[in-house]
Amino acid sequence: MPLPILALALTAFALGTAEFVPNGLLPLISSDLDISVARAGLVTTTFALGAMLGGPVVAAATLKVPRRPLVLVLTAVFLVANALTSLTHSLAVIGVLRALAGAMLGGFLGTAITMSTGLVAAQRRATAIAVVFTGLTASNVVAVPIGNILGRAIGWQAAFWVISALAALGLVAMALVVPRARPGEQEHGDSGLGVLRNGRLWVSFLAIALGYGGLFVAFTYIAPFLTDVSGIASGSVTWVLLLFGVGLIGGNVLGGHLADRSITAAVLLFLIVLIVGLVALWALGPVATAVMVLLVVVGAAGFGMVPPLQSYVLQVAGTASAVVSALAAASFNAGVAVGSGVGGAFLEQVAAYRLLPLVGAAMTVLGLAIFLLTRRSHAPAPTPETPEEALVSLP
Repeated sequence: MPLPILALALTAFALGTAEFVPNGLLPLISSDLDISVARAGLVTTTFALGAMLGGPVVAAATLKVPRRPLVLVLTAVFLVANALTSLTHSLAVIGVLRALAGAMLGGFLGTAITMSTGLVAAQRRATAIAVVFTGLTASNVVAVPIGNILGRAIGWQAAFWVISALAALGLVAMALVVPRARPGEQEHGDSGLGVLRNGRLWVSFLAIALGYGGLFVAFTYIAPFLTDVSGIASGSVTWVLLLFGVGLIGGNVLGGHLADRSITAAVLLFLIVLIVGLVALWALGPVATAVMVLLVVVGAAGFGMVPPLQSYVLQVAGTASAVVSALAAASFNAGVAVGSGVGGAFLEQVAAYRLLPLVGAAMTVLGLAIFLLTRRSHAPAPTPETPEEALVSLP
């Protein structure tokens, strides 16, 4: 894989770490700021909202900005916002800074994805997207536990300084290896905001949110599921969840390779495996060993669908659009929010953790049905003329 793509993945790793590190530090943040844990949760919420809403806005506002300086500036702004977060004791200021950092992450992902597709041959574009997202998913498996350990040992601010150091490392790597556009080279594949008039594109975003969101109906509440349903000791939950993390990374890499062969087949495969895995998690919930295996399966299926679905929406759009990529990333974030909300609402009414995977499977089935509707109405987009826009034709 070309070094520029690895540099983009390293930066995605740094920026992705910022999203979930505070989750394990909320008691410390609440104590230091003298607020409730519930209010401290806004540190995570504001970042997610920034990524979901601000990311596409940043991408749309920077359509004409050359991509290399754009990713450098977005990362630099993220770094400053993240560093300032550790220096303030005002929740309102922290919320604004976290939203700004989230917007930089959303804008960076949209740009990095389209950059990566222009740095490899057409038949390897889904793999390039997967590599960028591997940096993002690996941050949850590797950097988040490390950040939590440092935060608990030294103070929650230390975790944010670690994130800033990682962002600085990514910034230097991109400055060194990401190539400048050659004189006279057409750098942009974007056709502007007109691509958003494509109705099938918005239906595809809905399919992403529902298909992916089904995973988070169950996973948001996986800790009490493991203790109450599977009988796993609370002290072992963190280590058991590492299995889920292994599935995330493995599925993401596999998703890129399979999508390079057939985008549609890869999407269908991962959606179906996720549905089956969630149903099995419901059926075998009390069997701890089976649940451990299934955590790997559902993690791999959920994150394995990311590269092919990102590739799919770019092909529906017919152009390597940073705005489309950012909206797709926002759709995945929306899936997390919707899935978590549905799971919480269900628990309010039924209070049965074991049934959550079944509810999640139903949501993913709906996402699969909507995806199939977009396929039936598909008419292949004309082949773009520029190399960067020459996306793989749908199989």
